[in-house]
Amino acid sequence: MKKINFRHIKKTADGFFLTLSREYRAVFGFGEKFDSVNQKGKFVRACVREKCFYQGEYTYFSMPFFLTPDGFGIYVDTYVEVDFDFRKEGELTISFPAGSRGEEANIWYFEGTPKEILTQFRTLVGLPRLFPKWVLGAWMSANRWRTQEEVEEQRVLSKKWNFPHNVLVIEPWSDLTTHYLFNECSIPAKEGNESATYGEMHFAEPWPDPRRLVDDLHADGVRVLLWTVPVYAQGENMETRCNVEQTLRDNAYVKAHKECVLNADGTPYEIPHTWMIGSMVPDFTNPITCEHWFGHLRYLKESIGIDGFKTDGGEFIHDRTVTFSDGTTGLEGQNRYAELYTKAFADFMGEEGIVFSRAGGQRSPTHTVLWAGDQESTWQEFASVLKAGLSAGLSGVSAWGFDIAGFSGYLPSRELYLRAVQAAAFVPVMQWHSDPVSNGRCDFTGAWKVNDRSPWNMAAYLKDEPLLDLLREQFFLHYNLMPYFYNLMREAAKTGVPILRHLSLEFPDDDATYGVEDEFMLGESLLVAPVLRDYTATRKVYLPRGRWFDLYTGAIYGGGWNEIRLDERHLPVFMRENSCVALNLKGGKLCSDVGNRLDGYCELTFLISGEGKYEFADDLGNTVLLVWNLRECYAKKNKTQIPFKTLRAGKDRIYGK
Repeated sequence: MKKINFRHIKKTADGFFLTLSREYRAVFGFGEKFDSVNQKGKFVRACVREKCFYQGEYTYFSMPFFLTPDGFGIYVDTYVEVDFDFRKEGELTISFPAGSRGEEANIWYFEGTPKEILTQFRTLVGLPRLFPKWVLGAWMSANRWRTQEEVEEQRVLSKKWNFPHNVLVIEPWSDLTTHYLFNECSIPAKEGNESATYGEMHFAEPWPDPRRLVDDLHADGVRVLLWTVPVYAQGENMETRCNVEQTLRDNAYVKAHKECVLNADGTPYEIPHTWMIGSMVPDFTNPITCEHWFGHLRYLKESIGIDGFKTDGGEFIHDRTVTFSDGTTGLEGQNRYAELYTKAFADFMGEEGIVFSRAGGQRSPTHTVLWAGDQESTWQEFASVLKAGLSAGLSGVSAWGFDIAGFSGYLPSRELYLRAVQAAAFVPVMQWHSDPVSNGRCDFTGAWKVNDRSPWNMAAYLKDEPLLDLLREQFFLHYNLMPYFYNLMREAAKTGVPILRHLSLEFPDDDATYGVEDEFMLGESLLVAPVLRDYTATRKVYLPRGRWFDLYTGAIYGGGWNEIRLDERHLPVFMRENSCVALNLKGGKLCSDVGNRLDGYCELTFLISGEGKYEFADDLGNTVLLVWNLRECYAKKNKTQIPFKTLRAGKDRIYGK
C-alpha cells in the first residue's frame, strides 16, 4: 500500500486530472453498481444519489475505490465527487470538478490479488463490523402495517405457516412529523431541547402498547427495527392529524440554535427536490444536534426495547454550498452525509443494536447492514440487484441483502417470486418487503387489496397453497446455512473479504469469470447460479477449473460452461472440491426445519469434499479445526468438545425426503 505516483498531472479550468498508464482486464468496486459489475470501458462517477427504481448508472451507495484482477487497485480518500474514466484501453483517468478541493485527497495504490487488495483497503478505511448473528436470520417487512394489530397478525401467520424469522421491520409506526412518537401517542408540551420520558407518554390506537408488542416478538426470537429518516418535517410533510404543535416547537428550536445543515448565508437548508421536499436536515457533525435528536429516541431503546433502526434516506444534500458545524460543506456532504447519519444511529444503538441502510460510502460497512434500495417486481430489477450485491462485495461489504422480488409495483409472478426467494436463501440478509397500496404504484382495482410480499400472502394471491412448501424449504435452507454464514461474517470482520463473492475474487486468473454477472460464490465453497429469466427449462452455468459437486444430487461437474436442467425446487448450486460447508441440520438433510433458535444446533454438520482443512468458530465459544483427506476426517482442535457430524459431497445424499 503506497501513495500513487502518476505519470501525468494536469490542471485545467474544468478541474484536476490524474492519468495512469496500466493494462487491466477488468475493473470492479465503486460500492453498489446496478448497471454492470465490470466497469471496464465505462465512465464512473463516485456520487451518492437517490434514484427510485431502475437505478442504472446511479447508486445510493458509492465508494471512490476499485480493484482489478491484474494486481492493483486504487482508493481516493475523499468524499467529494470523483470521476473515473476507463474508456481508453491501457489507461485510466481520475478527475475532480473545479473548486472541489479534490487535489487535496490522498490517493492510495494497492498491489496484490483481489482478496489482498480488499484486505488492504478495508484495513485502511475500516473492517466490516461483526454483527450479531440474528442479522443473518430471515427478515419480514412491509410498509402497509400501520397498526399494532397488523404486526401481531404477521407474527401469528409466520408461526401458523411455519416460516422462521429473526427480524421484523416496522415502517409506518410514526408520523412524518415528529419522527419519534408512535402514531396517536400524546406527551406534555416540551421545549425543542427537551425529551419526553416513557412514563409521560400516553399510547393509544393504533399502537396501544408497543412495549408489549416488542416483548412478545422477543419471546419468539424476533428482533424489532423501526423505520426512520433524517429530516425535520415542514410544509407538506407535516401530517396535521399528528402532534403538529410539538413539531413546530422542535423546529423553532432547531432554527434558533442552528442544529440543522445551513445554507451559505446561515439560513436553514431545505431539501429542494426528489423526496421530503422543504424539510430541514439534522447536522450530525454537531454534538448538540445528536444529543437532542437521540434524546427523543432514547425511550425506544431503553424502555420499549427496540433492536435497531432502518435508516432510510440519507441522500438529501443537493447543494454543494451548504455548511456543517465541523466546517465541511456540501462538496463533501453529498457523499458523506449518509455515513454521518447512519454512524450516529449506530453509536446510539451500541454493540447490541444495528442500523439497516441503503445509502452510504467507504466507511459504512464498519457500522451498517446494507440493502439495495428500491426496486420494482420485475425480472430486469432482479438481475440488476444481483449486480449491485456483487459490486458491493467487491467493495468490502459483508452484511448485504435486497427486497425479495422487489417491493413495489404489481405483485411478482409465481416464477419471479420463487426464484428470488431461492436466491435470497444464499444471501446474508434474506428479506421480503413491500410498498403500501396507497402509494399508487400498483393496480388493485379488483378485490385483492393486500400486496405484502410475504410467502403466505403470495400463495393466497396466486391461489397456490402448494407454493408454500417450496418457499418454506428455502427459508429452512437459509437457517441450515447459518453456521457457514456466521463463519464467513467472522472472516469478513478480520479480512474485509465479503460473504457474497464475485467469481473473480476466488478465481482472479480465470478471464472467463470477469464477465459472469449472474452467478456468485457464497464464501469459497459454494457457487450459486440464480435463475434470472422466466419460462426457461435450462440455464448455462460457468464453473471455474476443478471438480464441482451438485449440492443436492452429488453429481460431479468439470470446469467450463455447463448446460444445467432446472428444477423448480431449487437453484443450481455447486460445491467446490477440497472445501467445507458448516451446516445446522435435522436428520442429516438440507432444507430441514431447525427453527429460528440461534443459541445452539440441532446437528452441527460439516459437509466436506476432497481433502483439506476448515476452521470453524461461532458466537457461542465453539471452535473446531477440521482436517480431512479421502479416507478420514477428524477434529484437530475442539476445546469445547461440541458434537458434530461429517458428510461427504458426492457420497452422502443430504437432500430429499
